[in-house]
Amino acid sequence: MDTRIGLIFNRYRSDGGTERITSSVFDALAEDNVEWIVLTRRWGGALPPNVRVIECRPFAVGRRWRLQAFVRALEQQLDRLSVDFVQSQVHLPRVDIFRADGGVHAEWLEQRRRAAPPLKRWWRRMGGYHRDKLRMEQQMYASDQLRAVICNSYMVRDDIRRRFPTCRAKLWVIENGIDVARFKRDEAAVEAGRRTRAELGIADDAPVFICVGSGFERKGVNTAIAALAKTHPAAHLLVVGRDSRMGNYRRMARAHGVDARVHFTGARDDVRPYFWAADALVHPALYEAFGIVIAEAMAAGLPVIASERTGAARAMVAGPETGCLLDALDIEGFACAMHTYAERSALECERGRISCEAIAQDYSIARMRRELLEFYDGFS
Repeated sequence: MDTRIGLIFNRYRSDGGTERITSSVFDALAEDNVEWIVLTRRWGGALPPNVRVIECRPFAVGRRWRLQAFVRALEQQLDRLSVDFVQSQVHLPRVDIFRADGGVHAEWLEQRRRAAPPLKRWWRRMGGYHRDKLRMEQQMYASDQLRAVICNSYMVRDDIRRRFPTCRAKLWVIENGIDVARFKRDEAAVEAGRRTRAELGIADDAPVFICVGSGFERKGVNTAIAALAKTHPAAHLLVVGRDSRMGNYRRMARAHGVDARVHFTGARDDVRPYFWAADALVHPALYEAFGIVIAEAMAAGLPVIASERTGAARAMVAGPETGCLLDALDIEGFACAMHTYAERSALECERGRISCEAIAQDYSIARMRRELLEFYDGFS
C-alpha cells in the first residue's frame, strides 16, 4: 500500500490522549508505506520518519480569531497540497475523511451545559467561538466532498447519525488500540506501583483511585473529588493531567476536606506507574468520544468507574468485575461505587484484574492496524 495522506490536526502535545492515538496510527501504518503530510498549528512531539509537518501559525489573539486564522491558513495550504486524499480532525468542508476523535461538538456542548451554572450557560451560548465551531461542524457533515467518517466508538457513530441525519458520508467504526503489553501488571509493575505510592506518601494498604486526562472540566475531576469526600475515609485520588485552572481544583479539594488525599501529579508522558499504584480508574467524563485511558487502565488490570457518555467504557465495561457506568454528575453514585471497589477482597481484585486484562486484549494496535488498512484500501 503506497498512499500519501494529508492530515489536518489542531496541535500535537505528547501527553494528550488523541495525540497518543495519532502517534499509534503513524507507527501502525509505517511499514505499509503510508506517508503523512500533517498540517497543524503546532507540533510538540517526536517526528516519525513517515511524517512531514507543515505548521500553520498565523498571528492571532483569542481562540475565536485563532480558529478563524488557522482555517484560512489551512485553505491556502490545501490549494497546493499534493496528496491522495485529505483527512482531518478539524471540521472543514474541503476534506475527504473526517476522523471524529473528539466526538460531536454539539453533543459535548449539551453535556457541558448540564454541569454549568445558569450564567455560564448563557455566556457560552452567546460566545462566538462555539457558534463558529457548530457552524463548521454542520457545514462539514453537509458537504458532498466528505466521503467517510472514522468514528472511534459506536457511541460517536450513533451521535453523528442522530445529530446529522442527512450526512451522506459512510460512518466507519474503528476503535482505538494500545500497546497492551506495556501496561501489564507483572512483578516489576507491582514494584513500580509501590514506589509511586511511597513517593506520594500513600500506605500500601490504602485504597487508591486514579483520574487521568488534561482538561479537568471534561474529565469530571470535580465529580471525582466530591465523590472521594463521600467514600472510604482512607481512600486517595491521583489526578494525572494538566488544567489551566489547577488552583480551582486544589481549592475544591480543600473545601471538601480531602486535600491531603488528592494528589495532583501534573501531566506525565508515562502514566503506567500511576496505574500500577492504583486500585481502580475513576472517569466521570462529561463527554469522551473514546477515552484511551479506559483501555490503558484495563490493560493494567484496573476496573473502571466511568460515565455513560464515554465511548470506550460503554464498549469495554462488561459487568461488576470490570467496572460500572454512571451519570457524570452522580456524585453519590460514584462515591458508592468507589466504596464498593475499595472494600473488595484480594480474590475479587484478582478476578477483576484477569477480566479487565482479557477485555483489553481486543483493543490492541494490531487489531486497529488491520481495520485501518481495510479502510484505506477500500477508500483509495
